[in-house]
Amino acid sequence: MDTDKNMAGLFPRLRRRDLLRLGGLSVAGFDLLPMLAPSNVFAQSRVTPRGGAKAVIFLNMQGGPSQMDMFDVKMGKWAPENRDVRMTKQGYQFPYGLLPKMAGTLDDLYVVRSAQAWETVHSRGQYYLQTGHAVSAARIKEMPSLGSVIAYEYQGRRRTTDYLPPFVSMNYEPSTMYGPLQTEGCLPSDCSPLTLDLKDRNLPFTIEATEKDRYARRWELLNKMDTSRRELDDSSPQNMRQFASFGRAVNKMMTNPGISQVMKIGEEERKAYGATPFGDACLIARNMVAADAGARFLLVTQPGWDHHGQIYGKNSQGGLYKTCSDLDPAFSALIADLKRSQLLDSTLVVCMGEFGRTPGGLTPLDGREHYADTMFAVFAGAGVKGGRLMGATDAECAHITDFGWKANRPVYPEDVCATIYSVLGIDWTKRLTNTPSGRDFQYVDPAAGTRVVGFREVSELF
Repeated sequence: MDTDKNMAGLFPRLRRRDLLRLGGLSVAGFDLLPMLAPSNVFAQSRVTPRGGAKAVIFLNMQGGPSQMDMFDVKMGKWAPENRDVRMTKQGYQFPYGLLPKMAGTLDDLYVVRSAQAWETVHSRGQYYLQTGHAVSAARIKEMPSLGSVIAYEYQGRRRTTDYLPPFVSMNYEPSTMYGPLQTEGCLPSDCSPLTLDLKDRNLPFTIEATEKDRYARRWELLNKMDTSRRELDDSSPQNMRQFASFGRAVNKMMTNPGISQVMKIGEEERKAYGATPFGDACLIARNMVAADAGARFLLVTQPGWDHHGQIYGKNSQGGLYKTCSDLDPAFSALIADLKRSQLLDSTLVVCMGEFGRTPGGLTPLDGREHYADTMFAVFAGAGVKGGRLMGATDAECAHITDFGWKANRPVYPEDVCATIYSVLGIDWTKRLTNTPSGRDFQYVDPAAGTRVVGFREVSELF
């Protein structure tokens, strides 16, 4: 073993504390003994997935953005003048004062104004957004996230050259209010997300050339000493399998020469993306897509959209002006870069929050509350027909007046999930059997609450 006095300052850069903080594989996962991985997969009905996409980037607007200020602009005495609302060449009103750069990408965006949420509580809404399912206290720990299901589907399609995990989450803020990041649930540990927190600009998983030999020696020593890693099987505790799975995945990343390019952020392009944690995450998501090294579902979270008070800030600072100023350069640069590198056709980009905000005038706190009846969702890439609108709402954005698609109802989170599965070539009617609870897990449950809705791909986007 190395006994250099300066060893701790040289390597490894990822201490155990950092490994757990950045690795994000939920080592607090539940232990159902024996832990039964689903062994059977069945389709409920015959559908033909669209396919054509290699990856999905999901921009999670955590907190619930104000639909009447952004992609479904409404006018009122409450509205500040400096939203700079103008008619676009696509034929609808848009807030150039809030999203000036995104105004130039509208030809690539399909804006859905007839979206609707089921929940108005952050934690339940985020759970819905991440899993496509309603919260069930009896099954909350076994329910896998959308990203984990995608990872599960891609297990048999992994190439020997793939060194990135299929499911990556960046900048998600777990809290009592928003709830934890949803992980693999009853699926195998290899379907867990890799999580990155870029708030401190700590870009992990890269090894300097001079440190590679030392790393290799330590990895070999770890595996010799930690015999428990070699003795794991399907009956081993879930958290131990998660940790071992994470170790293998991280080792494969750290020893691949391509990881340095994936984690590299140049100062000039960082400025173009806004020089923020959200912009950095969008940059790394772009790099992961460009690497074509196994990353399939990239969840990029932008917190801060819960504007109960001072939604317009003071003197155009804070509130919506702050969150929009972070979103605007990152989203627009991401779309432009994917398009310029000819990756947009094979990458679906989705941008939405867990619900919308209350219509009409502002509250006594000069803000807006949670609202489920109207919200927006934005799509781009993977064959999406840009420059278009779906649906319409009334003058105050209180009710949907035109659904804009064949289903003749709102677009729900389940429909978004079905669409994501479809573009990745996954049959969204599948169900997994032999789960810990004994109840089948349906990729997209056709029922919501007490009624059957019949969720489906939003084919009108394409």
